[in-house]
Amino acid sequence: MTGRLILLRHGQTYSNVARKLDTRPPGAELTDRGRAQAWNVGDELVEYCRAGNSTAGRLAAVVCSTALRAEQTAWLAMQAFEETAGLPEHSMRIDVRTGIHEIFAGDYEMHNDEDAHRDYTATLRGWFEGDEDARLPGGETLADLLGRYRPVLEDLVAEHLSDPEEENDVVVVSHGAAIRTIATHAAGVDPDFAFAGYLGNCRFIVLEPGGREFGKWELLRWADLEHQL
Repeated sequence: MTGRLILLRHGQTYSNVARKLDTRPPGAELTDRGRAQAWNVGDELVEYCRAGNSTAGRLAAVVCSTALRAEQTAWLAMQAFEETAGLPEHSMRIDVRTGIHEIFAGDYEMHNDEDAHRDYTATLRGWFEGDEDARLPGGETLADLLGRYRPVLEDLVAEHLSDPEEENDVVVVSHGAAIRTIATHAAGVDPDFAFAGYLGNCRFIVLEPGGREFGKWELLRWADLEHQL
């Protein structure tokens, strides 16, 4: 096994509870449940990244989007990671990266009505299928997302996952629709599977670039559905 990208969705927010399409940073903060989810996934990552005994194991880098919910999730998750792995406080550096925020909902920003959710769901399906014209009014297209998100992932791969002799992991704390869409196109995932495969708060998708070009990366895990891969 070589290096892995762990694309982690943020914890529950107040906008999630209100079913609002909250896509523009900084966005809403985490609820108490979201904070607990972030802490728990940090603890989970200790085992997944083979950390412990005062080492970070495979975990070489942690980055997050500019949204408040992503920053809070990364911070709480790494607090738990450090505590469980026996690492010094604040020893896990978190880098905030532009370009990996949620896909903009345009005119539907902060809407929570059924029409907005119906149109958003239909557009999401279009993004998975590679429809270049799929977009919400005033929102982003698939090309917009790939143009800003893909370079960040490729830079992280080049920086941390390019040595086939090293089994490193990089955690990217980001957003549900953006993660599902970028993973679909990075690994050639079946659009039907991607559409059905909801990514809950603080669940993650794992990709293994393995020296291959974007579009040919291997999908190792989709949320908790690895048995279906």
